Amino acid sequence: MELIYHMPIIHFKPVEAKKSKGKGTYPCPLYLYPLRTGSRERPSFMLMIELKAGAVEAEAWVKRGTALLLALAE
Repeated sequence: MELIYHMPIIHFKPVEAKKSKGKGTYPCPLYLYPLRTGSRERPSFMLMIELKAGAVEAEAWVKRGTALLLALAE
């Protein structure tokens, strides 16, 4: 099992916000830094992205702490 997996490039298209969340999707948090708390001057959290949950329920991804990162500490 990989700890870090590279995602394909995601293109954002502005649309009106949906009232209901789609079934079988996971609201994945997007962070700027691996340190999810960030700091008071620069918070790390950016936005939530709706991703397909796949064959498992969205709760499985929540329990694993799945998130997208824009930068890795190397």
